[in-house]
Amino acid sequence: MTRYSAFEQFVMNVTAVTELGEHMRRITFHAPEFASCTATGPDDRINVRTSLREMPEDTRPALRWYTVRAHRPHAAEIDVDFVVHGDAGPGTRWARRAIAGDTAGFRAGGSAYRPPAEGSVLLVADETALPALAAILEVETRPLHVFAEVPDESYRLDLDVEWVYRGDAEPGSAVLKVIRGKALSTVDYAWACGESALATGVRRHLTKDRGVDRKAIMFSGYWKAGSARE
Repeated sequence: MTRYSAFEQFVMNVTAVTELGEHMRRITFHAPEFASCTATGPDDRINVRTSLREMPEDTRPALRWYTVRAHRPHAAEIDVDFVVHGDAGPGTRWARRAIAGDTAGFRAGGSAYRPPAEGSVLLVADETALPALAAILEVETRPLHVFAEVPDESYRLDLDVEWVYRGDAEPGSAVLKVIRGKALSTVDYAWACGESALATGVRRHLTKDRGVDRKAIMFSGYWKAGSARE
């Protein structure tokens, strides 16, 4: 099989929608191309476009990144989990209304999780990075330090992580306080994704306070407080 990146943008069809919780919807997409391609890693990202260029302007695509939660080549299907929070952005608005029979555009993005074969791994995510975090946890067999910062208990999923509730605090502030207070073993690799301040704050703490090599930290701001969320 070839990688997702081997394909240009193509059309995929919604075949099922599953409610995973108050703030998470799983949308299953079908496209013939999914029968002959593979993911590049557990946090493989794709562009989900809610329409294609030739479609009417009022539904023309907005570029959005989402994690491939599962891939079934035999059925030519993928699952994508969407974190929904009101109508805060175009991605959320589309995901909340999606039904079987809808179409969307696909474009590959690639994965970023590249830990060493051995060593201690730290994973930090907020609610927007929970799908990627869940996919990573499914393939990791080593002991992990895992933290998930979410607004409140309604965002919890069945994951073996340390949940941190931020309430009305600034994103990233609650989980950073928890991590700073932990006597963690040596961190050989870290993955920190979510709100921009969370991702950069974790990276800054690890490099300045714990002496972790910058090259051993993968961090990504999925959104920024004060800007429109997806």
